[in-house]
Amino acid sequence: MIQIATAWLFLIPILFGLGWMAARWDLGLENRMDERERLRQQRSTFKGLSLLLNEQPDQAIETLVKIAQLDPETIELHFSLGNLFRRRGETERAIRVHQHLANRDDLKPRDRDHAAYELGRDFLRAGLLDRAEASLNRVGEGKYAAPAKESLLEMYQIERDWQKAIIAAQELESLQSKPHQIEIAQFHCELGQEALRRQDLVGAEQSITRALQAVPNHARALILQGDYLMAMDRPVQAIETWSVLTKLHPAYMHLLADRWMLAHTNLNKAEEGLDRLVDLLKTQASGELLDIVHKHITQLRGSHVAQTMLVEVMQSSPSLSALSKLAETRLALAQSNGSDDKVAEIKAILGLLKQRTTSLARYTCGNCGFRARRFYWQCPGCNHWEAYSPRRSEGVAPSGPSM
Repeated sequence: MIQIATAWLFLIPILFGLGWMAARWDLGLENRMDERERLRQQRSTFKGLSLLLNEQPDQAIETLVKIAQLDPETIELHFSLGNLFRRRGETERAIRVHQHLANRDDLKPRDRDHAAYELGRDFLRAGLLDRAEASLNRVGEGKYAAPAKESLLEMYQIERDWQKAIIAAQELESLQSKPHQIEIAQFHCELGQEALRRQDLVGAEQSITRALQAVPNHARALILQGDYLMAMDRPVQAIETWSVLTKLHPAYMHLLADRWMLAHTNLNKAEEGLDRLVDLLKTQASGELLDIVHKHITQLRGSHVAQTMLVEVMQSSPSLSALSKLAETRLALAQSNGSDDKVAEIKAILGLLKQRTTSLARYTCGNCGFRARRFYWQCPGCNHWEAYSPRRSEGVAPSGPSM
């Protein structure tokens, strides 16, 4: 018995050593397998990135999806996949990826905010505005707070929900050092214009006042304030308000020149109002203001006076629009005098001029180059506010889009 016990005493350390060696072998084998798996995933990732760089997005997505399925913890890869789907227009797949992330309970607050932000962008891209708003409003304070508010601001403008747009812009100002007063003034102007259309004069006055508080002497707000005063049958005050515009923002006078003349006509001062517009032509001789002044001079003073005015304009500020109006006026005079030869000649010249002015006269966005026949406060191309010059260009058309 003593010999057997002694033998076991020798065997125990040996068995322990063998067990330890086996455990180390298994651990080494597991580590080697993990290392091989990591290397395999790295090779797959590099393959996916290589396919992307080689402009093979379909194969790249297939490879990256397999990686994400093998390792659910790859959060950044999921974000990359979702954004890639959205850029490719596969909005439903992008929503599924980002929704999966947003529903995970183990995410850090920053990643959860990131997921809510990306999901909101997906819904916005899909046109699901209510769901986009709900998702973007779930974003807390931090890195994605400002981008989420910017997306909300973009969405509210699409919906033309100007009250919410004002709130979003004000919240953005508190998050960024970038001011948004111009946008806020424009949102109040949109509300004021809508109120004027439905003859809600109290609401119009409130919105216009707030626009002027956001940006004192704002051009559009001054125009609307004059419109409000005209709706209140106060043409004297309307003219006073618009007179501020003639001094501070004369390039915008073509937007209200007809209403300016109406206010003066209501006061039996049409000649006085026209004289002021003629004075403005010394610095604002091109574009729609010239067209409007020419119309009123012809009506009030006749074609001979209109011709004299146009000759003076051509001498000081020559333009295709002024030359076209001059030809139009001379045609009217030739027709009234019965000069058939001159009529045919002027008609040919006028036809060519009108073709050129119609094709070239455009308002151009200073941000994206979008060109349009009418003036917009917000560019239809890039949605920037006050990006259009109030003066029509008559030069060679750029290669940018137009309407």
